[in-house]
Amino acid sequence: MSKMKSVSKTRQIEMEFSILRTAMAILISLAIAFLLIATVSDTPVRDFITLLVGPLKNTSRLTTIVSKLIPLLFTGTAICLVNSAGQINIAAEGAFFAGAVASTAVAIIPGIPSVIHIPLCILAGAAAGSIIMGIPGMLHVRYDVVTIVASLMINYVALYLGLYIILNPLRDPAAGFEASYRFAESTVLPVLFGNSRIHIGLILGMIAVILGYLLLYHTKFGISARTIGENPKFAVYSGMPVGKTIIGISLFAGCLAGIGGTVETLGNYQRFMYGGLTNHGWDGVMLAVLCHNKPQYMPLAALFLAYIRTSADALNFTSSIPPEIINIIQAVIIILVAAERFLANWEHRTIVRSTKREMEAQGGVK
Repeated sequence: MSKMKSVSKTRQIEMEFSILRTAMAILISLAIAFLLIATVSDTPVRDFITLLVGPLKNTSRLTTIVSKLIPLLFTGTAICLVNSAGQINIAAEGAFFAGAVASTAVAIIPGIPSVIHIPLCILAGAAAGSIIMGIPGMLHVRYDVVTIVASLMINYVALYLGLYIILNPLRDPAAGFEASYRFAESTVLPVLFGNSRIHIGLILGMIAVILGYLLLYHTKFGISARTIGENPKFAVYSGMPVGKTIIGISLFAGCLAGIGGTVETLGNYQRFMYGGLTNHGWDGVMLAVLCHNKPQYMPLAALFLAYIRTSADALNFTSSIPPEIINIIQAVIIILVAAERFLANWEHRTIVRSTKREMEAQGGVK
């Protein structure tokens, strides 16, 4: 009993230091941001305050934060899932793009009732995303292909195949620019608040996060996936279906990323207008690092990223601060959060002191 209590205390300390590490990373990055702003701005204090609270000054910017957050919930959760299974599958970028293309092919079909049309678009996006993220998983299981290489290459397959489809059979020659035909009225996603840009994709994104969490931590499949990620040899020796689990979680992750591409496209545009990859998948990789591959923390991480990017927009309107400042902040945060040795000595000493106190309380150490 005391041993279980000691293990629980150790895990609690590890969690506390994980939060502390993230908070320290944010504070250090903000300090660096202030120094950078001070070198290029005549009013560094005002501009730094804008960086911190600019998005809170009007309703439009708050709406922008939520709008930016929605697709990140899907791609971030998708990357958390595959990372938990030990797969460095970065094909969420291509899956997001493929989901947008596939849903566009369905969205331009006229005459379908809205109650059916939107679900059909979502199913098409989910199927396309599953294929794109599932292929690297299948290649790894069947042919021992390095997942990160296969997933990187499949992103370009999704990009150029998708652009071919959009710019040939789905291209609207009357648009005046390279874009698809207009989406049918029945595919417009319902908004949640009046005339705002916040649509039901927010609800779907939160459902994706919940499903990802439940799958990883409350199902036999999720336990197998996390075991494979933490100790693949033990998973093999214990008889777990390693190959099927890797493929299954890759397909489900791709499904989420593809739906993300669908709701982002249908919720914000009247036709497909992307000319390249959107970077939402790469953002998902960054967010998964911030969350330590725990989907339950994804809303907070996505909110943070959406907030600082909206801050960058606010700075562009009120000052001459280059937007690259925000990119530097993001990079510093990710580097420090991903650095496992950051605060490691302090964490180790805290765990040792806690364990020693527990042993003394039990009479194990005199």
